[in-house]
Amino acid sequence: MGKLISKGQPKRDARVVMLGLDFAGKSTLLYKLKSGRAVETCPTVGFNVESLQTPCRVSFTLWDVGGQGNLRASWPDYLEDTNTLIFVLDSTDTARLPEAMAALEEVLSHPSMAGIPVLLLANKQEMPGALAPAELGEKLRQGRLARHPWVLRGCSAHTGQGLQEALFKSHVHQVEKQAATKRNG
Repeated sequence: MGKLISKGQPKRDARVVMLGLDFAGKSTLLYKLKSGRAVETCPTVGFNVESLQTPCRVSFTLWDVGGQGNLRASWPDYLEDTNTLIFVLDSTDTARLPEAMAALEEVLSHPSMAGIPVLLLANKQEMPGALAPAELGEKLRQGRLARHPWVLRGCSAHTGQGLQEALFKSHVHQVEKQAATKRNG
């Protein structure tokens, strides 16, 4: 996810944590990225972790953490040494959008999240009635998110639409900047 290599320093993998409410599509996104296929998943109890590589051959480790209400208390355990947070929103579940926003704000209040770039994925864009990323963005432009570098992109875990662009193009500059700041700070 960007150039995490600087002159004279060895290459290191980025640590990316993916959070979101249950049924947002996090595990489906993870395995679509890993295998290129849509995979049926069960609700994650605990976490899934995979090593992935961008087309420009930069490696990163992606942690997909379960989003059920009773598992959210463990989210802070996964935030240490995070380079990027991906927060997945179910674009079709407008009734739970306030719950998702509250969960995101709770995560962003954690001390280790200061300055960490956030990639918001508006998943399930292929579904009828899905909120467009622009509509979701308007709802999100308040609260703690305003103090973090963030990008919002639409995607579909089932079709793969928007995934490559969201992960490997739109967010690269933020990861590069954040990694450079950590090295030089």
